Amino acid sequence: MSLVHTKAPLFAFLLSLMVLVHFLGSSALPAATPILLGTGRRPGNQDQPRARRVLEVLGRTLREVTRLETSNSSGGNNMVSSSTSTKFSMAQFEFTLDLYLAFVRVVECREENIIFSPVSIATVLAPLLLTADWTSQIAQQLKHVLHYHDLTQEEVAEIQSTLLATLAHTYYHRSLRTAITILLQKGVANGEIEELNRYLDGGVHEMDFGNHSSSLSFVNQLVWRETRGSVDNTLVSAPPVEAVALAVVAVFFSGQWLQKFDHNLTFDKGLFYLNTEDRFEIPMMVGKYKLPLGYDPELEVRILELPYEDKRVSMFILLPDHPDHGLAHLEANITSENIKSIFSTLKEETVNLRLPRFRVDVTPPLAAALQSMGLTEVIAHHWNGNSETPSSKDDARNYDPHSDIFLSDVVHRVVLEVRESGGEISKLTSEVNERIGTFGDKYFEVDHPFIFFLWDYLTSSILVMGRIVRPTPIIET
Repeated sequence: MSLVHTKAPLFAFLLSLMVLVHFLGSSALPAATPILLGTGRRPGNQDQPRARRVLEVLGRTLREVTRLETSNSSGGNNMVSSSTSTKFSMAQFEFTLDLYLAFVRVVECREENIIFSPVSIATVLAPLLLTADWTSQIAQQLKHVLHYHDLTQEEVAEIQSTLLATLAHTYYHRSLRTAITILLQKGVANGEIEELNRYLDGGVHEMDFGNHSSSLSFVNQLVWRETRGSVDNTLVSAPPVEAVALAVVAVFFSGQWLQKFDHNLTFDKGLFYLNTEDRFEIPMMVGKYKLPLGYDPELEVRILELPYEDKRVSMFILLPDHPDHGLAHLEANITSENIKSIFSTLKEETVNLRLPRFRVDVTPPLAAALQSMGLTEVIAHHWNGNSETPSSKDDARNYDPHSDIFLSDVVHRVVLEVRESGGEISKLTSEVNERIGTFGDKYFEVDHPFIFFLWDYLTSSILVMGRIVRPTPIIET
């Protein structure tokens, strides 16, 4: 049973509320301070004229906001209706939490990093739904797992178009690089290729899985090219010769902060604690900022929002109190209601921040996680580079060209880098000479395992989510 509550409309509205208020307004509201989930206000904000401006903002639909943003920044006209956006926002959030918990169950080692891109995964699965018989078992499984049961086929197509436009937006050219593709065995699905490509913006390719060396090289070169050299060797072994279709989702993210960290203040011998007994050295970036900060005493977790350039995307860091059991306690209590509770504590503070400079490169067991969520017909067999023998359904020789497309496997790889780079250095940081901090200031030291997600305010979607247990230090010489 999903841990995500089904009383979704309120939370969906509140998520959309965050989008509307945060985005319309650098001029309307204080920088990078999110709306409190469950209250519809900003913490400590008694400015009545500003509150009236918020009400004016709420009178405009998300469709209008999206039209404004898109036309101003890229000249396009991709947009979704307000009602569709609200339903998608909640569906995507529920899918993200469900998938995170599925990874927690599937990944047995508690010391493994988990990182995934829910918006990219939804993007590669949607064409399978849109080209399937809407009442078939495959379609029913996809709608259930993606939480699209309240969306029509037309609405899903509308969302898919918007997501593709989002990932291709010029805003992401420096920070986000993706390869989202479906690879089909030559000759087995000729009728579906054009239709699949319609919903994946040309991301469907034919190949010969029977030629091991060429298939391995083809996939890895494709990902390398699509991510502009940021992700290499996605597959370590060739797909099975019997494969029918393979979905590949590779993501690289390295954002530019709204206010960069001063490279000269980075402490090369910072410490990251795996637990109270084990630790290792890692460069620790240091800065002093005005940021939304909160704490939930019941969950024993702190939350911080750290915005990227233009405040379109933010990294939210959920930092448990206890290095030993804090992460497990938080994961055991991840629900939409608890996330709302954590957000409700956010309040702008002067924060002394210490954040590792790190890189993580993860290939999570996506096929196994999705199968555990119910995609047993969509993913006929998960191979993940091992030598397990495929089922008969997975054999291209048994494929019925008149049936819905199913996948032999879904391969996912995510590379995340966190560095100092960004806009101007914070004035508060630039005034610091020695140790950051004065009496009464708040501290947020990310020196033990934590959960994070990257939130895109425009599309109400989570670009990347995960847990960082063992970050790899980025050592600069």
